[in-house]
Amino acid sequence: MRFFTAVLIHLFLLTIRRIIGIPITEYIRSKYGRTALSTFRRTEKLSFRSKKLQKDIRFLRLCKDYHVIPNFVNFRVHNPMFNLTQIYRSWCFHPLNRELTRQVNKETIVSKKLDNDFALLKSTLSPFDFIFVSRLINGNVENKLRKVDSVHSNKLLNLGIDIKKKVDKNKVIFNFSNITLTEEQKDVLSYGLDYCIPQTKLAFHKIYLYFEKLCSTIKNCDIYNNNFNNVANNITTIANNTFRKFSHQRKQARDSDPFLSPLQTLKNDNSIVITKPDKRRGVVIVNKCDYKQKPMDILNDQTKFKRISTEISTHLLYLEDKLNRLLRTIKSSIILNAYNSLLPSGSRPGVLYGLPKVHKPNIPLRPIISSIGTFNYNAAKFLAPVISPLTTNHYTIDNSTAFAKEITSLNYQKPVTMASFDVESLFTNVPLHETTELIVNNLNISHLDKFGLDKVHFRKLLEITAHHSVFCFDDCLYTQIDGVAMGSPLGPSYANAFLCHHEQDWLEQSPLEFKPLHYRRYIDDTFLLFKHPSHIKCTFVFSNTNTIAKFLKQPFNYSSDLCSNVVYLFTCPSCQASPNPGSPLTTAPNTETTAHSSMPTRALPT
Repeated sequence: MRFFTAVLIHLFLLTIRRIIGIPITEYIRSKYGRTALSTFRRTEKLSFRSKKLQKDIRFLRLCKDYHVIPNFVNFRVHNPMFNLTQIYRSWCFHPLNRELTRQVNKETIVSKKLDNDFALLKSTLSPFDFIFVSRLINGNVENKLRKVDSVHSNKLLNLGIDIKKKVDKNKVIFNFSNITLTEEQKDVLSYGLDYCIPQTKLAFHKIYLYFEKLCSTIKNCDIYNNNFNNVANNITTIANNTFRKFSHQRKQARDSDPFLSPLQTLKNDNSIVITKPDKRRGVVIVNKCDYKQKPMDILNDQTKFKRISTEISTHLLYLEDKLNRLLRTIKSSIILNAYNSLLPSGSRPGVLYGLPKVHKPNIPLRPIISSIGTFNYNAAKFLAPVISPLTTNHYTIDNSTAFAKEITSLNYQKPVTMASFDVESLFTNVPLHETTELIVNNLNISHLDKFGLDKVHFRKLLEITAHHSVFCFDDCLYTQIDGVAMGSPLGPSYANAFLCHHEQDWLEQSPLEFKPLHYRRYIDDTFLLFKHPSHIKCTFVFSNTNTIAKFLKQPFNYSSDLCSNVVYLFTCPSCQASPNPGSPLTTAPNTETTAHSSMPTRALPT
């Protein structure tokens, strides 16, 4: 304690000396000699040079990261139009890389000299004087560096880079695992899962395979019959030039070690899973055991999913053969190109994965099946526009702009009650067989003729496409026996077709006494206006006699304040009990709550 008190007193005395007009240089020269003064001045200059070089290096690396060219590396060409070409930009990065390397080497040399001078100064001055002089040097250097930071910031702004807009790591990284992230790992993950570093290797066969596929496609076009060889030669030249250009430019790629090293540790950790959140941009880290258990809880529902014990390849060949035999019966009635695209070959099962819902308690997963490459994926894409007339009605919302324009134009003379309901697990709970019957019965034969289909073949094609969704999870093969898969092209079509049919029946049969004044729906989110809050309860009681009751469940809330943009839920598992007419309503607090992102929302006018 006495030591720190003595240090503070000594520093105070030195400060008093400076205040009364004794410069620090005069103090060092009079007490330690000219050699010590020379060392002090050299140390101060080297300290500033070292810090400035570090900031210059950071400036150059930012230019490389954002792929922009600072003005000092530009060179004049005889034609100013060349400044806009990619070749000119690639040439400009050569001097930028050399300048960056030169500055890094210079900073290393200056840092070594600075360390030696600081050691010499420490051995020359007394401990109290060295502490004061070190603080003085750092303060003077920081004052000079403010101007350097201002110059660099202005240069970066002129180049289109605003370094002041920093990402809050805690808002984009959601760590629900047992591991603790380092600052380096947070820095890299904060760039997002879409960020990538320049590729250093290129698969020779893969890139040429795409060009060969292009030639094969063009060969079937009639307009290239006479000059196909010339077109193929031009494509070959483009392919060769592209590969050579990449081989030349990959040597200029920046060093990726600062990005790869922090990620390598996370990659080697088999106890975690890194993915993206359900309804926002970001990075989610969860324990692998939790990530596997939550989808298994869904797959254990034997009314929706069934595990297949047959070998994967054998089952896929069976499904491919079944679809091929059906397609042969309609080959003569549909377009040849459509027929060729529908034929499955070398398919794979879908892959089930989950997106964490970070905005909900216990972090549930939204199950999604990646259906690209499955045996019925192209057939599902073919059938989606066939079903499209049944997926919309005058209650559906096309986009948020139209919805906002519509509700702002509403003008009721008396106060009304706003409510909004959300269907829980809509895709999983859509009755598959019932929806298929609705689609087949409600589509006109004349509409099917446009696609070369009749009702018999259309039904069979729907059944094999929508009723045979196979996917893998944890090295096991499953099939979905009820509900539609989120990730299949037919998923939104089936869900919308089912809701469009039943909501229209429900609203048409609803008594006028408590029928909603206004009703709109966007996929599984609904917006309703009632004359009185009690009419919501009456609507639920009436729904018990309607098919839509399978999708209704209490608790639900309501608000009679149009400025309270409140969202209320009803859930739709068919196994849940129907609402109890005698249960009391729960009034929502008069506060704003956040709406679901899938439903366009806007405060209504009072």
